[in-house]
Amino acid sequence: GMRDEFIDAAAKKTRRFNSKEGSPRFFTWEITDGPRQGQFVRGQSGTTWSDFDSPPDQKGRDYWMKNVNPYIKEQGNMQTWRYLPDISYDGRGDNAPPSNFARLWYYHVNPGMNAKFVEMRRKIKEVFETKKTDDNTVWYSLESGGDRSTYLFATGFYEWADLENPDFVSNYEEVHGKGSWKKFMKVFGETVQTSPKARRAEFW
Repeated sequence: GMRDEFIDAAAKKTRRFNSKEGSPRFFTWEITDGPRQGQFVRGQSGTTWSDFDSPPDQKGRDYWMKNVNPYIKEQGNMQTWRYLPDISYDGRGDNAPPSNFARLWYYHVNPGMNAKFVEMRRKIKEVFETKKTDDNTVWYSLESGGDRSTYLFATGFYEWADLENPDFVSNYEEVHGKGSWKKFMKVFGETVQTSPKARRAEFW
């Protein structure tokens, strides 16, 4: 395929039009497993609704269509996600290098259970904060472009060994009390839809 050519062309476009101060910052990720393996996701972070009132730079769009688009077989639809700072956690600090990989878990929440679902996740953040871990976990909710019951949990990591966390359950119960993890899993089952598609995962 044209994987390497696309990566090279997209990188050149990003350096030329999206790397200067004040320019829109774009990121490109490759999905490495699951049904979407081999596909790419390109997006922006840190934007606000008012940013959509400013049209994209036409020169950048023209460059993309001429130099990058020929390597794209097909494109999916655009999605808009809302960052949820109240339940996200970054224990690395502002000067840490970007993650090498990301694990993404998608959840579809039952109707009327959003507040309960978010409160569950806040309890996990409390564990990270109390234990002062170096975890990097980010939460988003889907605002447009798909099922709005969707939440996305992204964990950034440097090495695969970083995913090993044998002490998490004991840490959770140390913070929230004995038997609290069993209660957490009970609420999890009540809030998240039961369809297999409601709990999918992939690596980027």
